[in-house]
Amino acid sequence: MLSHCGTDPAKHHCGLYFQAKEIRNHSWLDGVNIMAIKLSIIIPTRNRAGIIQTLLDSIRELVGLDRFQPQIIVGDNNSQDETWKLLHTIAKNFPLPLTLLKVKKRGKSAVMNEASRAARGDVLAFLDDDVVVQPNWLCAVQQFFQEKEYQAAQGVIRIRPPRTENREIHTLINRYRTIPNVDFGPDIEHFHSLNGANFAVSRQALNRVGPFDERLGPGASGTSEDVEFARRLRREGFRIGYMREAVVYHSIDPIRLTEDYFKTHHKRQGHSRVLMNDKGIGRIFFNLGRATAQFAFYSLGKSERDRYRSKGRIYHYLGMLETKLKNRNSV
Repeated sequence: MLSHCGTDPAKHHCGLYFQAKEIRNHSWLDGVNIMAIKLSIIIPTRNRAGIIQTLLDSIRELVGLDRFQPQIIVGDNNSQDETWKLLHTIAKNFPLPLTLLKVKKRGKSAVMNEASRAARGDVLAFLDDDVVVQPNWLCAVQQFFQEKEYQAAQGVIRIRPPRTENREIHTLINRYRTIPNVDFGPDIEHFHSLNGANFAVSRQALNRVGPFDERLGPGASGTSEDVEFARRLRREGFRIGYMREAVVYHSIDPIRLTEDYFKTHHKRQGHSRVLMNDKGIGRIFFNLGRATAQFAFYSLGKSERDRYRSKGRIYHYLGMLETKLKNRNSV
C-alpha cells in the first residue's frame, strides 16, 4: 500500500537558517553553496508508534529541508499498534509530502527493498526509527556526496543522553555495547562496514550490488543486513566513506541494557553469520572453545570490557552452533 501526504514546505535554507545550537557551531556551513542532489530518506518501522514521531519531528526541523526537498519514505512493516494511523496523522501537517508504504512481508530488509524501489533519489539515506537527526544532517549528507568520491557512506551515531545524568545507565551502556555508537575522530576517512541506523548509498551502487538480503536483519535473522550489504559493496569495488558531520542520536531502550538482551543479541549475530558465511561445525567448536578460555582468563581480572567481549563471543558461536545443528536436523 502506497500513499503520499503533505502540506506546504517550511522555509529553511542551508547556510542561512541557524536556529539550532549545533548549526551555529558549524561555521563551515555558513554561506555554503551546495548543488542539490536528489535524495531519498528511507525509514523502516514496525510497532514504534511511541517513538517514530520523535524522529519525524527532528526531520521537520532539518536545515535545508525546503531547499533540497528530499523524498521521505516511511515503510511500515505491517505494524500491529497505532503506527500506521499515526503516520497518516503526522503526514497531514508535515512540511514535505511523506510517502507511506505498508509492507506486509516481515523483516526490515523487505521494507528497505520495497522502499528502495519506490525511491527516486540519486542517493538513498537510511535511518532507523529510534534515532533523531541533528539539524544539519541533511546539509551534511548533501555536501558529502557532492564533494567526496564515495558511493556509500556511514554517518555518526551517538547515544542520546538521558534527561538526567545516570551513572548506572552509562555503566550498562559501556558494559553491553548493544546500543549503536559510531563516532570517530578526524583521522578516519572510510569504513569497512555499515550500521543501519544512519548510512547512505548511491542508486548506482545499490543497482550494482543488488537488494538487501531478506534473510537477514530485524524480523528475520535479527541482525547483520547492513554488514552483509557492506561486504557486497566492497566486493564490487565501492569504498564506504565516513560522513562525520551527518550525526544522529540513538535512543536508550532499557530493554537493551540487560543480560537477556545481550545474550539474545549475540546469538542472533551468530545465526546471521551462518547465513552470510557458512563455516564448518568443527571451526565453530574451535572458536567457541577459544572464546570460553578467554572468558575464563578475563574473569580473573578487573577488565569488565574484556570479560563481556569474550562473553559475547561465546553467545555468538553458540548461536552459530545452534543454527548449524538445526539445519543439519532439518535435512
